[in-house]
Amino acid sequence: MRDAWVSEPIASLTSSPKFGPDDPPPVALVSPAAGSDYPYFGPSLPGAERYYVKLDRGFDADAWYASFKAGHVFVTNGPMLDFTVNGEQMGEELRVTKGTRLDIAAAAQLNPDIDQLGRLEIVVQGDVAATQPAKGLDHVAIRKTVVADRSMWVAVRAIGRHQEAQFNTIAHSAPIYVVVDDQPTWKRDAVGSLVAYHRAQLQDMLTVPVDPLQDLETWETKEALVEQWRRQLPDLKPRVEEADRKYQQLLDKLRTVSPQDR
Repeated sequence: MRDAWVSEPIASLTSSPKFGPDDPPPVALVSPAAGSDYPYFGPSLPGAERYYVKLDRGFDADAWYASFKAGHVFVTNGPMLDFTVNGEQMGEELRVTKGTRLDIAAAAQLNPDIDQLGRLEIVVQGDVAATQPAKGLDHVAIRKTVVADRSMWVAVRAIGRHQEAQFNTIAHSAPIYVVVDDQPTWKRDAVGSLVAYHRAQLQDMLTVPVDPLQDLETWETKEALVEQWRRQLPDLKPRVEEADRKYQQLLDKLRTVSPQDR
């Protein structure tokens, strides 16, 4: 972990989709970020959640933003991370053919004054593929080889011993995106349920009136929320319909994929 990692406690999100208008993305790049929404920050102090961006040379603001947008970043409230797949760093896109060997290497370290390091995990498309306990040490490393049988994203996360509701010790890397034979990256078994969930959310936006009493600053926003929801419905409806068409395209695309490729 000798590279220069520079932190920034302000929350933001950068998305860099790489796909055509009618197809699901081969890969959609998202740079994770963390921050404290003061004064609604919950049990932790402002600035406790940070994200660290890798810089190859001395600090430069433009270089920092460029590296963040490229996904060379991890989010944390304590543990530090390092992670590569076939030598490629966080945020990179690795294009391979089916059957290619993927060598995953990761390491984590945690200042014991913050918490005791618990374990390091390799995560492949949301599922834990390997776990390495820290065994009482303040650092841990893990290596695993997998075969690229489909397009996927791979990430790592480090977890401390302190795990309570809304207050835990954790770090999560940006993914490394593995694109196999230019095929889309999606969790095919989950597509149906995810599409159904998001379609329902879209319909709720059109049909369920805004409840201003649920807003955190209702004394200031009550009248504005109700008025703006009604005024913006005509503009919202075509956007919801467009999104619904995109979800239908995903379902149609899924039906053309053979079961062995799912």
